[in-house]
Amino acid sequence: MKYSTRPAVFIINSLEGGGAERVMVKLLTIMEPYFSERKIPVHLVLLDDLPESHQCPEYVNKKVLRSQGSLIEGYKQLKSVLEKLNPEYAFSFLTRSNFLNVALSKKLGFKSIISERVNTTSHLSGGIKDTVSRLLVRLLYNKAERVVAVSEGVKADLIENYAVPENKVSVLYNPYDIENLKLLASENVTDLPRKPYVIGVGRLVKNKNFSLLIKAYAKANVSEDLVILGVGDEESSLKTLADEQGVSTRVHFLGFKSNPYPYVNGAEYFISTSNAEGFPNAIVEAMCLEKSVIATNCESGPAEILAEKYPYQVSGVSQEKNGILCEMNNVQGVCDALKLFESEALRTSYAAKSGSCAQQFSYHAFQEKVAAIIDKVCK
Repeated sequence: MKYSTRPAVFIINSLEGGGAERVMVKLLTIMEPYFSERKIPVHLVLLDDLPESHQCPEYVNKKVLRSQGSLIEGYKQLKSVLEKLNPEYAFSFLTRSNFLNVALSKKLGFKSIISERVNTTSHLSGGIKDTVSRLLVRLLYNKAERVVAVSEGVKADLIENYAVPENKVSVLYNPYDIENLKLLASENVTDLPRKPYVIGVGRLVKNKNFSLLIKAYAKANVSEDLVILGVGDEESSLKTLADEQGVSTRVHFLGFKSNPYPYVNGAEYFISTSNAEGFPNAIVEAMCLEKSVIATNCESGPAEILAEKYPYQVSGVSQEKNGILCEMNNVQGVCDALKLFESEALRTSYAAKSGSCAQQFSYHAFQEKVAAIIDKVCK
């Protein structure tokens, strides 16, 4: 097969401290042999000039724009960059980057590959801005050459609610370097909380629903403390809630950690009470560290991982193949799950299942799938 040596361009809003940003950097790192062998120049374009929590690989040419979150400014600035680069294709992460990728691909004549990292319907469920975004998803996503969904649930949502043809959608689970995660988890940190504790990790925003976790934790009255890693605009209200629930001395907000793995590794188990996920990185990373998991059955990802079923419904709390699933927004369900994990035997059993389940998310499998997606678009 003859490969084009026109550049490959990757686009994302920024390299701030989030799951999509981390996966973009992992993708570029994992795919270096693929691009090197084919002598394809690779460029990463960041739409916004923001502090970076993730390091772009050295072989990638990075360009930082100053669109300041504006779709119009992003269009103008990105158009100028892509006109000069003349890529064979552009591969984008996150909604705003995806909009611009598809729109400019039609204008400039390159191929667009877009990756949806969240369940669109759950994620864009707010006011007028989200309504406009959902309309743009419906108008633009089906015009991409390829749509890459991070889970079966995200794929189903795009097909059923946004008119994306099924034959255009590929599912690509996030990649995990299990040995490196274990190495990072062994690093010494100076602010590990006293043991025993349980842990939740994520941005302190409404969608992650840490308020549900705090209420259930207070109700369950388990012996372990609760550690929460992350920052966000709900931090103050969550601390107030912990105080109101009488658990402020037992709930520890430790902020954002560039290496969260020692904290996860020290926990008895991991818990996620999110309202929506694209694919729950934090859950799989905890499983890579052989931690048993409790998760709400949100769209999308937890049921695919813990029950190995999709679509799937639970009522209250349910012990599944690889972990415990709870009904969304059900304080009693999460409380009951916490009480179940008072059994050390059950935690130990699920920890072993976590380690076994995590093996399917290897770097090698990820590289093969990404290569297949690119090769299909560029054939």
